[in-house]
Amino acid sequence: MRPWPHCPFFYHFQAHRQPILELMSILPSGTVKHPLHPSTDATLRSVESLIMSLVQVSERPSVVGSLSATNQAAVYHLEAGGQRVRARLALHACESLGVGRDDAVRIAAAVELLHNASLVHDDLQDKDKLRRSRPTVYAAFGQDVAICTGDLLLSAAYGALAEISDATLLPSLLRCVHDRTSMVIQGQCAELATKDFPITEVVRYEQIVVGKSGALLSLPIELAFLAAGQEHWVPRIRAAAHAFGIGYQMVDDLADVMADAEQHNLNIVLLLEAAGQNRSAVGQARRLARHHLDRAAEIAETLPHQAGALLVEFALDLGKRLKAD
Repeated sequence: MRPWPHCPFFYHFQAHRQPILELMSILPSGTVKHPLHPSTDATLRSVESLIMSLVQVSERPSVVGSLSATNQAAVYHLEAGGQRVRARLALHACESLGVGRDDAVRIAAAVELLHNASLVHDDLQDKDKLRRSRPTVYAAFGQDVAICTGDLLLSAAYGALAEISDATLLPSLLRCVHDRTSMVIQGQCAELATKDFPITEVVRYEQIVVGKSGALLSLPIELAFLAAGQEHWVPRIRAAAHAFGIGYQMVDDLADVMADAEQHNLNIVLLLEAAGQNRSAVGQARRLARHHLDRAAEIAETLPHQAGALLVEFALDLGKRLKAD
């Protein structure tokens, strides 16, 4: 088993107007705020290497002598970058719990592949032309290739777990991945349905957001605990990650009210206005967001071995920024 490279984890939050599945930008260039040790450049490079090897594994010269457009599109999308938030959550939780580095890399790669599959399909369904300041897969390669590219990334996520060191863990890991992927699909379908059938219930909004974003924020930490043989913590992990996902989406909604109104997108401020809270919709949305972020930090802090410390930092930092606005 290869040892973990230990060094402090440098990062800070930056407000980032991207769809919820993109999350916010978390960069390793700020001041030292907490000695969160795992997400070193070397470990993340190992994650990137595994991801690329999985999406290119099926590359063969085609009948016309060129590589598959789907392989090209997958590499194109992944090379655009991103902060690998879910990979960082997985790596931190894995090291905190004593999961071996190789298995941690596999888990981190799996969750990032799932996340990026959802981004490719999300851009297609929303007909978005840009992501990370360049054309989306949908815009650059077309609808058909975008569908296949998302499918390839989704399949590769399962491939990432195939070499887990303890094969007896695979059933629980795969069940968890399937369960959370199903939640994302249901959340996406439910959100798309609100364009034709608007909702006015905050509870229903939160249910949709939990599926759309909370599931893939919970998955990295869930898989780490399953790999460590501590599955009894999963309900608490889900509660923390779901609360964070709801809080973040509400913050994102507060920044995008005008655009969401034009595109008939689900937005907590617009929902509250439709429910008759015109004068207090923004204030109520801010209070709800703070509540969920505080709740996320409170729950994540109770996870053993500080395995939820990174999620705590994310939630508290975003809550502070919300209060400062």
